[in-house]
Amino acid sequence: MAKIKVRTVPDPILRQTSQPIPITGIKTAETQKLVRDIKNTLEGGEYGVGMSAIQIGKPLAIAVVMIRPTPTRPNLEPFNKVYFNAEIIETDGEKVPMWEGCCSVLGKDGNPVYAQVPRYKKIRVRYLDEDAVTQEEYVDGFLAHVLQHEIDHQNGVLFTDLIDESDIVSCDEYKRIMNLSN
Repeated sequence: MAKIKVRTVPDPILRQTSQPIPITGIKTAETQKLVRDIKNTLEGGEYGVGMSAIQIGKPLAIAVVMIRPTPTRPNLEPFNKVYFNAEIIETDGEKVPMWEGCCSVLGKDGNPVYAQVPRYKKIRVRYLDEDAVTQEEYVDGFLAHVLQHEIDHQNGVLFTDLIDESDIVSCDEYKRIMNLSN
């Protein structure tokens, strides 16, 4: 399995809209290799819990969510799912802010930057699963937040588009805020 270089701002591909994967394309060797490469790339980071194919230069509507405990969220329940052609079809409630970072949005020091980004607490999502079967489900909490971030990537939207630039903090500042001083 390859670990692929993650594309970062200002790479123009991050502003493209991802193309849907045809049902017949989900189980192809090429798509399955791409999913494995995304997972391997994601596993190589300490904080990442999700990644879209566009972040590694493939403008395809594939989102991998691999939630696992991280230094700032040590109590997360592990979760691993691939979403093809995911779309939010309903939102519920008000938006709530949660800390977010992105391996495609780096500060001057080359590390990810962070901000509290408001997102819906609960969403209904439609997608194709790894067996190319259409699924529809409600998700909430941290998973809903992560999934909205990844779906935004597929639409050329970065988390920094949803906040005021003055709300962005460096990786070091984020660690201080989260009591993870070096």
